[in-house]
Amino acid sequence: MATLAINRNWFLHIQSQFERARPILFTGAGFSLSARNICGEPVPSASALRTMLWELCFPGTAVEDGSSLQDLYEHALRRNRLRLSELLTRNLTVEPGSVPVWYSKILCMPWQRCYTLNIDDLEQAASSRFDLPRTPVPISATDERIRVQGDPTRAELEFIHLNGTIQDIPDRITFSTTQYAERLARPEPWYLRFASDLLTSPVIFVGTRLDESPLWQHLTLRLSRGGPELRELRHRSYLVTPTLDRARLALLAEFNVEHIPMGAEEFTDQILAPMESAARKGLEYLSSEARAHGEKPRLREVSELANNPAEHNEFLLGSEPIWTDIQANRAISRECDEALWDTLSSAMKRDPIRGLIVITGTAGSGKSASLMRACLRLAADGVHVGWVDRQTDLSPRQIRAAMRSPDSPQVLAIDDADTYGSETAAWVRDLVREDSRPLILAGVRSGKVDRIFDPVVLKDVEREEIVMPHLADRDISSLIDLLEREKRLGILAAKPRHEQERAFQEQAGRQLLVAMLQATSGKRFEEKAVQELVDLEPDAQRIYALIAVASSFRFGLTREDILIASANFTNAALNAVGHLVGRHIVVERQGGFVWARHRRLAEIITDELAKQGQLKEPVIGLARLAAAKVSPAMRRSDRPWRMLKAFINHAFLLRTVGLEVARNLYGSLEMILSWDPHFWLQRGSLEVEVGDLKLAEHFLSTSRGFNPDDAFLRTEWAYLLFKKACDNPAARDAPEMVKEATDLLETLMSRSGDTYPYHLLGSQGISWARRGIRGSREKEAYLKRLMHTLEEGCNRYPKEDELRQLLADLKKEYLGIALPGMTS
Repeated sequence: MATLAINRNWFLHIQSQFERARPILFTGAGFSLSARNICGEPVPSASALRTMLWELCFPGTAVEDGSSLQDLYEHALRRNRLRLSELLTRNLTVEPGSVPVWYSKILCMPWQRCYTLNIDDLEQAASSRFDLPRTPVPISATDERIRVQGDPTRAELEFIHLNGTIQDIPDRITFSTTQYAERLARPEPWYLRFASDLLTSPVIFVGTRLDESPLWQHLTLRLSRGGPELRELRHRSYLVTPTLDRARLALLAEFNVEHIPMGAEEFTDQILAPMESAARKGLEYLSSEARAHGEKPRLREVSELANNPAEHNEFLLGSEPIWTDIQANRAISRECDEALWDTLSSAMKRDPIRGLIVITGTAGSGKSASLMRACLRLAADGVHVGWVDRQTDLSPRQIRAAMRSPDSPQVLAIDDADTYGSETAAWVRDLVREDSRPLILAGVRSGKVDRIFDPVVLKDVEREEIVMPHLADRDISSLIDLLEREKRLGILAAKPRHEQERAFQEQAGRQLLVAMLQATSGKRFEEKAVQELVDLEPDAQRIYALIAVASSFRFGLTREDILIASANFTNAALNAVGHLVGRHIVVERQGGFVWARHRRLAEIITDELAKQGQLKEPVIGLARLAAAKVSPAMRRSDRPWRMLKAFINHAFLLRTVGLEVARNLYGSLEMILSWDPHFWLQRGSLEVEVGDLKLAEHFLSTSRGFNPDDAFLRTEWAYLLFKKACDNPAARDAPEMVKEATDLLETLMSRSGDTYPYHLLGSQGISWARRGIRGSREKEAYLKRLMHTLEEGCNRYPKEDELRQLLADLKKEYLGIALPGMTS
């Protein structure tokens, strides 16, 4: 029986993994040896290729044993470039008719993806000869124009050539030692993905003895299991090769790689072929995934989200609420909930239902729980309620499309509405003015409400605001009863009732999240949050810091994300994530995303890291993670793009890690993001702000070459022109630069709802008036014009305090010229 050729448990493991399309195929040079090239010769092995290159470099001489393939390739590349290209192309192009049948069997399996060290086009030749269930798509890891896809089409089989493809000959293939060194010294998207796959997926190595030095360098990223206290979380992998020496066998066991003593054809016929049923299930799974990937993103309703009343969550220990907490009465019903319900009930009686109800409050005040309770009550009454929160991967455009469909929900609830930034007001206005006129409920922090829901934009929208109060006495009494019932009173458990109540009233300041953490632990809320980080082991600290920083920006991280961002591809890292989840320090939500258990806790950790100068590592890791996952084909609203925008923002980097770290980060990402105009915009903006104006002009010009009409770019270009003029006001073209900058900003003011052009014109205009205008009358006229423009801005944005202050500064500057001595 075929299965007796290997350990029965291994066979069952491989079979079960194929049922969910989890295994990864990794092929080395030996994998292609059974096929023939277009010359009618076997695809050359490494030793045969070495002999060919020797003859090209030193014709008519005997091959020296000490000469390496890498050294010969580098010599040929420098001396015989054209002949080298011809030789490699001829010998590595596979003749489709020569491909043996067993290759079709192995390529018919439901692989998650394939990696190869080979440059030949064997998979394309096999696809030409055989009717494969999935078309192999060759991807060159050395071609910077080809990006890692976030969700590859499941109908295709990614075949990643780590050393390049035939089309990359001769410059973009990796053969020489210096090429290997150059590539391993910089972060490359496919290498990062490969390193993560080695740890998180079962890999079957075929046609290699794992003695290639670059591959071995990556394999060692798996490292050993670690101490006996660590669980083995690395997927078991398999090396298929006829023989292996005992020392290598023992070493591979340390990496959780098992040896299957077979050749590639024997393994395919005896092990993979009997797995026909598992292969069929795996292909069906991939097919369903492809269908799901092709479907339009869907707005989910509360009735389908609140469907697991037994789900566990430590809401009473500071986790953000989930639907189960409301359904299982782990979240108290508060006095303010009735006020919200009364407002909501009145709105539901209107014909048609329309308008905006905003629930505001400080961080951790209970906004989300109250919003969820109201939505559950609506759903119980038969109302269709759509739900959007920071875990919802929908863009504003997609939300609008969903709400315009015939079966759209009557009510749309948006928790953490500031997730969508200042554009929220515009698309909310569009929705409530549609014929369907939905009612929108939105939770947002008090300090951001006017910025998110701009009163100017929403002036003709019926809007009501409910402010979350501190805990009322009745709320405190209910909360103590609940904590007692759930055994979560902590240090208050043995105290009399009046002391318990006083702890919530005085020490906790009647804030819900603070009350649940501070009063029950006896520690200040911020102190407890930071102490949780400090108490962790170093690996867990670094990973918690990553998760916290990402969560503070409203991004959850998968385990793969965490490994890539931390550059820690070890079993210890996987265990650290598991321990953080198991101890409820972080939580794992829908889709396998890991979050800080509350956004407020994440923000405290992030602020503390910044204060201690320790934000550099997580910020760089998250920026590189995002850069590795974006691609030009993705929508700019997709998660990797949103993450990239957040973590390469020049103002954020300047504020948190400083100029030099920001410069170094941009430099390290240049090879990955050289095609992205937003990358060049942020890099140029950094230099405009505090750096080198020549560099700024170069970077912004590069961005203009890609996307000259971008509003943010035009604003930054105006800023650059002002800075150049103010730096050298005596230059002949300085006034022209100021005029061009002013015209740009005034055009942007008329077209956008952004206050920044007003700020920029006012602040830079004062600088130009002081440095570039000598005559007092000319200066008066210029400042008058600026004041008029700023007054328009203040009327348009009446709650923008900084704009009003800037106008006051302009008036003071004007009075100092018009009426000397009056401003002292």
